[in-house]
Amino acid sequence: MSEQSGLSDGEAREFHSAYMQGFLGFTAVAVVAHILVWMWQPWF
Repeated sequence: MSEQSGLSDGEAREFHSAYMQGFLGFTAVAVVAHILVWMWQPWF
């Protein structure tokens, strides 16, 4: 029994691709920000 989202398989794949690209971009920016803050003032 699978849940229906109202999206076709192709639409779901396209949405997933865009979501993952945004998530990975956000993660990359967060990692760079943490590295820069660490270089400026280490927290341990």
